[in-house]
Amino acid sequence: MEVLRSVLGSTTELSPFGFALRTVFVGFLLWAEGKVLPHRSGGQFAGYDFVFFWMMGGITAAPLFDPESSFLNTVTVIIVIYLAHYLFSYLGVKNRTFAKFVFGQSVVLVSGGMVMRQNMAKALFPLELLLSEMRVSDAPNIGEVEFAVLETSGHVSVVKKSDAQPVTPQDLNLLAPPGGLPVLLVNDGVVLKENLREIGHDESWLEQELEKNGVNRVEDVYIALVDPTGTFYYSTKSKS
Repeated sequence: MEVLRSVLGSTTELSPFGFALRTVFVGFLLWAEGKVLPHRSGGQFAGYDFVFFWMMGGITAAPLFDPESSFLNTVTVIIVIYLAHYLFSYLGVKNRTFAKFVFGQSVVLVSGGMVMRQNMAKALFPLELLLSEMRVSDAPNIGEVEFAVLETSGHVSVVKKSDAQPVTPQDLNLLAPPGGLPVLLVNDGVVLKENLREIGHDESWLEQELEKNGVNRVEDVYIALVDPTGTFYYSTKSKS
């Protein structure tokens, strides 16, 4: 009990065992923080998100570097910061004015094939970076771009002019193949029977498909799947 008290509370000296326990607790806290964070990718973080992450990281790790830091006080501060972050996120969803203040607004950089110089200067966005983003978006010729918008995430969204858009099957009055995701049938030698049933097949069908490709044992298959068009794909395990 004394060891646990020294780990969770404030102490002038922490034993190696107590330090190890604190490390475990800090790891658990970081895992818990990650579970409750908003599900946004790195480029979609707002400014207050980064403030939240920096503060959370420093405060969470503090008990590892300063034995006199109370672990319980650290947890209390983390809860307060999280609630503040949650409040900001909630208000950003409920109030558009607050959202504009917190998240900012998108800026049009290119309109009708013309670079908006004033908007570029306002956003402190250099021309070199715009050209780089154009190339990444497969639109190196700005004259082909209808709109290029600097999003609040820092990403540049590009919309090409209608005459520069790639031709689609609909434009050619062609029947497009069905969309969807491939279905995994074998995972490291294990047959996923439920997935087979979902596509209306059984293990016998799977074995026949493998035999057509010279594979006699399912256990030798690393991965096998079938796409929405019915195309069968497989890959065997490495012999090395």
